[in-house]
Amino acid sequence: MLVKAKEKGLMEFTPQEILSGLLEKKTDVFRYLYKAYGPMIAGYIRKNSGTEEDVTEMIQVVILELWVAVRDGRYEEEGKLGQYIYQLTSNTWRDELRKRRNRPQQSLSDSDLQIEDDAEENLASAIVKDRYLNAVHEGMTQLGEVCRDIIQMYHLQKIRLQEIAERLEYDYDNLRKRIFDCRKKLKRLTENILAKQKN
Repeated sequence: MLVKAKEKGLMEFTPQEILSGLLEKKTDVFRYLYKAYGPMIAGYIRKNSGTEEDVTEMIQVVILELWVAVRDGRYEEEGKLGQYIYQLTSNTWRDELRKRRNRPQQSLSDSDLQIEDDAEENLASAIVKDRYLNAVHEGMTQLGEVCRDIIQMYHLQKIRLQEIAERLEYDYDNLRKRIFDCRKKLKRLTENILAKQKN
């Protein structure tokens, strides 16, 4: 599962440079991971019933989960980064397929409360896209504790909404509204931070 950077025309990084680059949120390291491991992730998703939309989303989600694993100290470099990313891809896609099977078919009457986001609202996408990375991270620090916890549990830890509701002692429907409001707030914070960076 090794990636030959020279063959792909990529800048080369040592394993330690990749880990430190992830921790420091260096855009060139994220870009390298996308180009080096994106095709492998895409191939796996396509072979396992994924659409092109799924491919795009899962590449972003897997790289995000790698970043979280490194940040939280759950991944230590042992020369097996490719294998680790492959395993992340397999586990994440299996979880997503399980969620889809278990998801009720009927939608809420208010379509704004849908939990599955389109590309504009997709937090995983926002976090790993180069120019949003720091802004989203900073926005998360400015969110209230409850919103931050809800977003981290649902989007990063992949905890089901029902379980989050039980943990936080929330009514399930109220939690759906709350997570929608929290994401809107995070999006607004992120846009404000980006606007300030441009000035």
